[in-house]
Amino acid sequence: MRSRLGLVVTFVVVAALVATATPPAAEKGAPTFYKDILPLLQDRCQGCHRPGEVAPMPLLTYEQTRTWAAAIAKSVQSGMMPPWFADPRFGHFSNNPSLSAQQITTLLAWIAAGTPAGDPHEAPAPPEWAGGWNIAKPDVVLPIPKPVAIPANGDVEYTYEVVPTHFDEDKWVQMAEVHPSSPQYVHHAVVYIRPPDSGWLRHAPVRRTVHRLESQRPGGPTGSAWDDK
Repeated sequence: MRSRLGLVVTFVVVAALVATATPPAAEKGAPTFYKDILPLLQDRCQGCHRPGEVAPMPLLTYEQTRTWAAAIAKSVQSGMMPPWFADPRFGHFSNNPSLSAQQITTLLAWIAAGTPAGDPHEAPAPPEWAGGWNIAKPDVVLPIPKPVAIPANGDVEYTYEVVPTHFDEDKWVQMAEVHPSSPQYVHHAVVYIRPPDSGWLRHAPVRRTVHRLESQRPGGPTGSAWDDK
């Protein structure tokens, strides 16, 4: 991806709470948390599901994970989690967090068996997370100039921020990370690289928060009906 003019960032706020009942006794031979589930969580989930990151709840301990067992089962079966939208028919990505069919089977078997803990001595060592970033220290940080107000109730429209890069030459984007100031309220962000000759959002206010109709997302009309916030 290359760009000289700007980035467009879209934020969507979603909240969800799920409660689970006390699980039944574990079945003999079923997967256990410390031996089978915790390594999977460390590899595929804890990058976001840990304190200070964007996911709404941590999944570091047995107690934390067991509480959300029903939600985990639903999310992995639907493909909602881990979030990944690239079509596997059109390329392989080294940072794809998707679960394999075997990993999904293991998770569901653990939940169906009553979320047995197993032997804590079989737990892998906890990963060492880099302070402040999940990627290497970035070469460029592009700040959003104005916070987006989050209401106590109701829906939040797609919110757009046009952020100039001020690059005077083409750049390859090797990796990127979004840092919301209130990660507990931000479900996901979509970052578009807008090439110099693109007319999309060309008339949008720069460095100001704006809302726009869903029909005017990429590929839609290019009018200038903006709700300036």
